[in-house]
Amino acid sequence: MAGSVDSESLDQLRHTLGQYPRMHGYYLLNLVPLPLGWRDDEEGSLTTAFEALDDQTWAPPELRPKDQLWVDSEVEEAKARVHAIEALVGGGAVGHSRDTVPQGDAFAIWKRFRDLFLPEVRFFIGLGLGDSAYVYQQGVVVVDDEKAGCLYVVEND
Repeated sequence: MAGSVDSESLDQLRHTLGQYPRMHGYYLLNLVPLPLGWRDDEEGSLTTAFEALDDQTWAPPELRPKDQLWVDSEVEEAKARVHAIEALVGGGAVGHSRDTVPQGDAFAIWKRFRDLFLPEVRFFIGLGLGDSAYVYQQGVVVVDDEKAGCLYVVEND
């Protein structure tokens, strides 16, 4: 059901992604709930949510950049969609001889991921989630009133 953290839909999406193994990497697909009133401390709440989405331990707050806000990484839906689809497809863009996910299938995966959220959402790219030992960490984080989710490809060429 759109608007809630739906583990069945997320598991089905993970199963679909499993049909397209990465040549040298993995998918990062997670959802986390947001607390009521999270907008009262939006920057702090988003930091907590984005860190929870990641599969890596973040540096302590005092070692993180202080001159950037999450809103600096916010993009329109069309740009987020293109970014996610390109990451899923892979291929020449990441130095591979073949696409990992066919274009049409990548679009369908994006749509299923997007449908996990309420109609009114925000999109973030360039967050660098995933293991930094990999060259490419590309994907999208989506945030609605109730939850945040990531669809990332973490991969080497």
